[in-house]
Amino acid sequence: MNNKTLLGLPGSTLVAMLVLTSPVAQAEGASLGEVAKGLGSIFSEITSAPVPRPDPRFQFARDGLRRLHSDEYISFSPANPKAHIYVFADVNCPYTRLLHRKVPEFNAKGIEVRYVASPSGERNEPAWTVYRNIWCSDNPKQAFDDVVKGRSIPAQICSKNELRTLDAQYDVRLFLNIAVTPTIFFQDGYWNVGWEPGSKEADELPGRAILGAKMVSTYR
Repeated sequence: MNNKTLLGLPGSTLVAMLVLTSPVAQAEGASLGEVAKGLGSIFSEITSAPVPRPDPRFQFARDGLRRLHSDEYISFSPANPKAHIYVFADVNCPYTRLLHRKVPEFNAKGIEVRYVASPSGERNEPAWTVYRNIWCSDNPKQAFDDVVKGRSIPAQICSKNELRTLDAQYDVRLFLNIAVTPTIFFQDGYWNVGWEPGSKEADELPGRAILGAKMVSTYR
């Protein structure tokens, strides 16, 4: 077969021929199964879609989320997270409670969940009193989990620093105009409002979270 004939072959056929006739494949007596496995890897690399750029329309969201420091949210994280999401949460919200049931599954897929205070009403209303008791406890993560699962927790007296960090969450909530809980933000600034188990958005959340992480790491 001459060069002109080779150039006329479809790309997949040409790659297959090159792999099958390579000196390494011949020397090692590679089986067709081994070659097929190698071809699958090659085709995956060739056909994988490029990572999209973060949408500039969501820059305001990325800016708002960057205001939050690690001591200004409650983290449920795996040992080596691949991505994280921010969830603006009201512990009394039934949909927030439904989402929280999925946190172990998200963690197993490498997703860290960062809860940001977003109780209904103003800071002097009952929902905020509950969240203050969570935030100012000795173990806010455990207290959050307890309340979301319907358990009671004791009232707390907050320090000035605890009130400051809670206020920081409230300020980001206002900046992003959060009106519904849970509101879920991905790292690229895209967001989903609400939570419906079994919905397309719910099923795709882990994959979308990892894509958001790839977008911001690829285009810094």
